[in-house]
Parts: sequence; structure tokens; C-alpha cells
Amino acid sequence: MLAALPHALYLRCHDGSVLPVVTGSGLRLPTALVLASPESPHGWDVQPGDPVWVGDGEVRLPRATVRAVRTWAPVPFGAALAPPEAVSLVADGASGQWQGVALSLARVALRGDDVTDAVAGLVGNGPGLTPSGDDVLCGLLLGLQPVAPARDRVWAAVALRLGATTSLSAVLLGESAAGYAVPAVLRLGSALVGGSAGYTDDAQVRRAVREVVAIGHSSGADLLAGLAAALRALAEPVRRCPPAAVGVPA
Repeated sequence: MLAALPHALYLRCHDGSVLPVVTGSGLRLPTALVLASPESPHGWDVQPGDPVWVGDGEVRLPRATVRAVRTWAPVPFGAALAPPEAVSLVADGASGQWQGVALSLARVALRGDDVTDAVAGLVGNGPGLTPSGDDVLCGLLLGLQPVAPARDRVWAAVALRLGATTSLSAVLLGESAAGYAVPAVLRLGSALVGGSAGYTDDAQVRRAVREVVAIGHSSGADLLAGLAAALRALAEPVRRCPPAAVGVPA
């Protein structure tokens, strides 16, 4: 047991992976086991460090057993080269302290230069289950989806330092590299892509940005800093990087 929150339980498995168990009203992480109920069973009734049995499609808690009844497939982030007006709306909701660092990293990745030092300053930087630096990197990895070599270059540097952050954050970084995120971020991606007419609805983008900002204490705003940086760097006339040798998680 890593952590028990009102709407989420985080379990670290023996293989090093993390299984989030979230209520129907909780934050639906792309790797989560989602309950039909909006509330936790008996308040979870577990503490960090407690052993919990996981296997055969079940999670056995002291006072409840959660059984998986069907699977769900997470939707990938809608990568797009967003118009400047939409990118500005994303930046308006982002943490100001991270935007400069994230933009510099995005530019370096797109040029094809070494990102090791820049990434090292972000992985695990900050307190909590998902440190701020990791949230920034998640947004950056999502935003760089249109240019896979740049994304892969950042992910390769991040993967080497996953031991410097929390187990949960390490899993979410890998999911972001593969293009997966929570529903609010996916809705923002869809808004940035635009509708069938091929234009971006600014009002829809504003609503989606507000949803993302509401995630966690600062996680949403930090993620937006990385996403806005990637979108801005993609719009600049820079030399694209050569193919990276390391792919993203399957």
C-alpha cells in the first residue's frame, strides 16, 4: 500500500508496477482499476505499508474484495500542432515557474541535442506522489507526440532516472510517453485538435484548461507548463531532430 486517498488507493506490486484503484468519482488514471461506486468501500480501511492481496482478477482489502468485471482501453492524447491562440490559452493556465525551463527543454529535444542535464533537473523535483518536475515532463511528453524522435529522446533520458522519483510518478511518466493521460487532459487534447470543420473552439479550450488546472494541488498547472512549452516549440521554425534509438513503452 503506497497511499490511501478518499477516492484512490495506490498499490505497489512485486514487479515494481503501481495499480491505482479509484472510485467512480476519482481521477481515472490510464492504468486504473475503476470502481462502479462513487465512494470507497468502507473507507478503504488500509494504511500505507499494509499488505494487500492482488491476483486472479481481484484486489482483496481487509473489509472488501474488488473484482474486475471488464477491461477498458485508454484513449491516446490527441496530438496536434495547435494554433497560437489556443497555445496561449494553455499557457495562461500553466505554472509560470516551469514554463521557461520546459520551453528550453522542448527546443533542445527538437534540435536533436542532448537533454540529459535538463531532464535530470526535473525528474523527482518537488514533494508529493507526483512531484512538480514530473508533472511538467508528463505534459512535455504528451505535447511532443507529433514528433516521435523528440519525444523518444526525452523519454530515454527520463527512463534512466525513474529511480529518483516515486513509484506512481514513474508509471505515469511512462504512460505519458506512450500518449496516455487522465480524461481532463484528453479532453484538452481533443479541443486543441479541433472539430470536424478543422478549427479550434477557444471556449472549449478554456473549459478544458480549467478542468486540467483543477487536478491536484498543482499537478494540472504543472502539466500544462510542459504541454504549452512543447506546443510553442513545435510551432517554431527549428531543425527537427534525427530519429532516437529508444522507443516508448508498449
